[in-house]
Amino acid sequence: MYCPNCGRTNSGEQKFCRSCGLSLEKVVQALVDQLPATDPATDIDKNLRERQRRVEHWLKILGTGVVSLFVLVVLWVFIYKIIIVQGKVAVGLGFVGFILGLVAFILLLLYRESLLEASRQTLPQGASFPPAETAKLLPEPSFEPMPSVTERTTELLAVERKERGE
Repeated sequence: MYCPNCGRTNSGEQKFCRSCGLSLEKVVQALVDQLPATDPATDIDKNLRERQRRVEHWLKILGTGVVSLFVLVVLWVFIYKIIIVQGKVAVGLGFVGFILGLVAFILLLLYRESLLEASRQTLPQGASFPPAETAKLLPEPSFEPMPSVTERTTELLAVERKERGE
């Protein structure tokens, strides 16, 4: 397993990267969660989810059609009854504008809900990360020894003391 921080190879049993010290426990857990399941029950779940997705798709299409037909009938009634028959153009256009604004508001709410639902979804059970490109890893940092704090302070011990009063 490669460390996501520095790219160093580590074993799966290590809790921390030996190169940079990054905690690898959550990385290992995330990788284990991405492994495909091998039991046949997941195939049944996948089939069920696919059928449920198709039913929801057709329900959305049917619901949109029914609502669109209802809105068109209501608009036609307002246009015909108020504008054409009674001759109240301003009132009729006001009702038509109100109805269209209400429909636009409901559509925006539905669109927002679908975006929130899509953002909550995680990767499917069988999905995996793209293969790592090892050629693009950063080069391994070179190790340069740094002087310790005691090396600088021990030089001060060799200084001769001058007497006071001279």
